[in-house]
Amino acid sequence: MRILLLILLSVLPLQADEWWAWNMVEFYHEPPWTAGLFMGNRADTEDGSYVQIVSPRAKYAVLPWLDLGLGLSTLSIENPNTHFRYEQLRPELEINPKFDLTKDLRLDWRNRMEWRKNENTAFTTHRTRHRLQLNWTLPQPVGPLTRVFVSNEWLADLHRGEWSENRLVPLGLTFNLGKNTDLDLFYMVCSSRPKTEWTHESVLGTYLRVRF
Repeated sequence: MRILLLILLSVLPLQADEWWAWNMVEFYHEPPWTAGLFMGNRADTEDGSYVQIVSPRAKYAVLPWLDLGLGLSTLSIENPNTHFRYEQLRPELEINPKFDLTKDLRLDWRNRMEWRKNENTAFTTHRTRHRLQLNWTLPQPVGPLTRVFVSNEWLADLHRGEWSENRLVPLGLTFNLGKNTDLDLFYMVCSSRPKTEWTHESVLGTYLRVRF
């Protein structure tokens, strides 16, 4: 717990433009199937946007090194300054290989197709997402700390035909909070290109995973 407190105290002074909080409740696990409910909140203090997401998800282990995933996400996207709010429906398909590089080092490669439908519009704003994440599981846990990871995800808007967003996590930490509960703390640099120029924002995030 002392290690956890020291890390939290070191993170608090950081200035971030956004705060992301993710939660995953896994309520079914009967190999090769896994199913659960993903929930998330995203608050942007710089631009004033607020995003909520609820997404039932299922995963099928085709091979020891390959998973297929399905999801159906519903998002609520709001600008508190203008009070403009709309909903988005997002069916998702994933193909996710993973590679054990050593006993403690693993590379996860998530590939997701998203069909996006904004409220009162047609299915036209589709995109693909590709994330490489390198995970180092500590040979011996340091208190509750069990894993260190880095990742990079690039997102491409198919209707625009271009790379539109990049999410770099230079540091992420995983803590074991109990037999069936883990918590990730991470810092992210989120880069986006809404028109012609790239903009960059810093993000502090948490990801709580609970398995029943």
